[in-house]
Amino acid sequence: MNIPSVSFADAPIKLHEGSLLIALLDSSFAIIGDARNENTMESLRQIKSRGADKGFTILVDSDARLNRYVKEVPPLAWDILDTSEDPIILVLPEGQNLAANAMASDQSVAIRMVKSAEARKLVQITNGPVACTALLDSHGNPTSNIDSVSPAVLEKVDYLLTLPTVKIPGSPKKIPIIALGMAGEIRIIRQ
Repeated sequence: MNIPSVSFADAPIKLHEGSLLIALLDSSFAIIGDARNENTMESLRQIKSRGADKGFTILVDSDARLNRYVKEVPPLAWDILDTSEDPIILVLPEGQNLAANAMASDQSVAIRMVKSAEARKLVQITNGPVACTALLDSHGNPTSNIDSVSPAVLEKVDYLLTLPTVKIPGSPKKIPIIALGMAGEIRIIRQ
């Protein structure tokens, strides 16, 4: 499958226009889109066959950006984000400033603080919420090999982002997901 490429500089324009892009984030490919655009989020939901109960991961690069998309951040979230060296996704209550279908049906929002310089720059130049979901191989695992992704999924994506990434050695792994509540509740969704 031949997906047209889009440059790093043109990615924000394509995202704001509602396009879905494939990007290599850390060590695996993901589909990204503008989390304010309901049509884009609906397209992403259809590609992933995802029900309304689950939302998409929103990439953030700073505490300030996190505060834009979550009404009130549980105190424990700050500690986890400040000390985590590896990618982690936190599911936090009461998302805001996002398309309703970017969040889960209970209005919670999954947040991932990006670590790599390239991903941070992407979030910064987009200057808006970037939704992301992992591309999976035929075994349901994150993949760093675009050829292992179903052609049916690839044909629904608009562009391949030529993001200058430094690939993390080793096989891609599923990112841990932890749900936090305002009263200190903690629920491990995926280790």
